[in-house]
Amino acid sequence: MKYTILLLPGAGLSTVHQEKILADTLKAALGEEFSIICPKVPDADNPSYENWDNVLTKHLKTTTGKVILIGHSLGGSVILKHFSMAPVPSRIIGMVLLGVPFWKYQDWDVSEYVIADKFLPNLARLGNIYLYYSKDDEVIPFDHYGYYQELMPQSHKRLLSNVDHSYHNAIPNIIEDIQALVKKATQ
Repeated sequence: MKYTILLLPGAGLSTVHQEKILADTLKAALGEEFSIICPKVPDADNPSYENWDNVLTKHLKTTTGKVILIGHSLGGSVILKHFSMAPVPSRIIGMVLLGVPFWKYQDWDVSEYVIADKFLPNLARLGNIYLYYSKDDEVIPFDHYGYYQELMPQSHKRLLSNVDHSYHNAIPNIIEDIQALVKKATQ
């Protein structure tokens, strides 16, 4: 069976190189059974939810077979907000979310990424989610993990040390979790 990994990147042009390393390493480790899509997102240094959600929606419409979503930082925020308001298609077998900001209690000017209170309970219905947070992430404070833990108690938690915001040092763990998602999907 063929699997597609859709990697929605974090914000900023500087992440393009980081995401390429992640995508290339996953491709080499996982092999031909996986295709990896890391779409270019519009205006990475000045992102908008609508534009990034349009990229996610477009790729979800055009991919076939089983899909695993990886969301890094802002990319993970877009994925969670999207699926807090829409059902998850059955062909999506899981999500791996790396250092996702929780926007509701932040002083950052990012209201467009906040999941509305009426949709927050929907996060508890999302299945097969792996949440990665690092105590050494220099961008996303570790306490963001606690907010998502409360909202998504069903998620698998990956609490790490010695992993910066690129999450490159977590790649072996990410590979294991992708393989676990595939194994579960084939049972």
